[in-house]
Amino acid sequence: MGDAFKSSKLSRFLSVGSSLTKATAQLAVDAAKTKAQIYLDKNPEIKDMGLKIKASKEIIQTMGELKGAMMKLGQMISISEDIFLPKEISELFRDLQKNSPSMPDGEVRRMIQESFKKAPEELFLEFDIKPVAAASIGQVHKAKLHTGEIVAVKIQYPKIVDAIKYDFQNLHKIDRLVHLLYPNKPNIDGVIAELKTSLLEECSYLHEMEQIQFFKDTYKDLFPMIHIPAVHPEFCTEQILTMEWVEGDSYEETLQYTDEQKNFLGTSLYESYLFSFFELNRLHTDPQYGNYLFGHNKIIMLDFGSTREFDRDFVVDYAGLLMSLEEKRVDIYSTISKKLQLFKEDDEDELIIRHFNMIHDLYIPYTVDGIHTIAEVNPFHLFKDFIKDLNFKGRKSPRQEFLLLDRSTFGLYTKLKGWKSQINWVEGRNKFRNSIENEVKFKYQF
Repeated sequence: MGDAFKSSKLSRFLSVGSSLTKATAQLAVDAAKTKAQIYLDKNPEIKDMGLKIKASKEIIQTMGELKGAMMKLGQMISISEDIFLPKEISELFRDLQKNSPSMPDGEVRRMIQESFKKAPEELFLEFDIKPVAAASIGQVHKAKLHTGEIVAVKIQYPKIVDAIKYDFQNLHKIDRLVHLLYPNKPNIDGVIAELKTSLLEECSYLHEMEQIQFFKDTYKDLFPMIHIPAVHPEFCTEQILTMEWVEGDSYEETLQYTDEQKNFLGTSLYESYLFSFFELNRLHTDPQYGNYLFGHNKIIMLDFGSTREFDRDFVVDYAGLLMSLEEKRVDIYSTISKKLQLFKEDDEDELIIRHFNMIHDLYIPYTVDGIHTIAEVNPFHLFKDFIKDLNFKGRKSPRQEFLLLDRSTFGLYTKLKGWKSQINWVEGRNKFRNSIENEVKFKYQF
């Protein structure tokens, strides 16, 4: 049986404090070796990668134990690959998606009893007390209804909402440690604000139930190959979500599929992404591999706790960025990128042109007619080269919407890249972006 979930402000504060003490102690050792007694609050540059990894492990272990915002932040850090953090450390954060301890059996029973006034054995014909998966907000159990259907029961960690609120009072400490490790990191205030909003929304399983039904209804005709599990509303509360049990292959198993099957899956994911963003203005924004299962001609989408509805003006502006790349309009690109806080008003034209050329080279292969794979160029490496000389001091993070939009986009990119899917990119774009292009042209006078 695992340790009781730490939901109180004091217990979470002490856990973070202990972790930071151990982590900074590792760094202090290095400081002592290199001329002695430099205090961490003076931001010394720590150069020993071995000690950086030891310090990071302390933080990552605490994130996994505390779950909530701490764990989710670590998972989000992991999708950046090695743009801001060395590969050795970003890989440690990625392990948070796999190695998260579950809550004790007694807590599981108590959560069901409080929600339905029944023990698990009364509510279900069968209930497996051991979870099949544990994540940042809750964990999933397999059960059987009295009617015979096999279901997945997602149970939220007790008092997770309070825990998340406490976490956001501590995140500045994690931010401070990361700054000590890597002084030239970007300002993440916008990221934290978006993370707080999305995480608290994820804690409402009734909200997730609504999102599941929305995507299920809107996908069923256009994308019959995408299966979204049915919900059993009578077994759902704000903290418990009961859905159809589904099985399929993991993403790793799909790598053994035929090229034809991988092309079909890749095209289906790509076009459903375009439809969601440009027509629905809403995305499934938790693209980690564990939230997808597959068949040879089927995609199963799981976990709709993290979705993002985008303001229409933002979607129009984002489409404008893409169209400015296609039309080689650096002037429009500059205007929109400043509006979306990708750049400051006083940034030099040379910097914006460099960025435009980099993104143009990345994007243009997807505007070429015909069927072809994802571009061989790794965008993470290009971004890393672009930002290495960029001074982030005093620079705001981009608009909050980019956190979950980029997360969804990177998730799509990694799947298509792994499959080496042959896709007709232009055909997909014409199907699902044409509806917004007139708005863009009117707004920015293309």
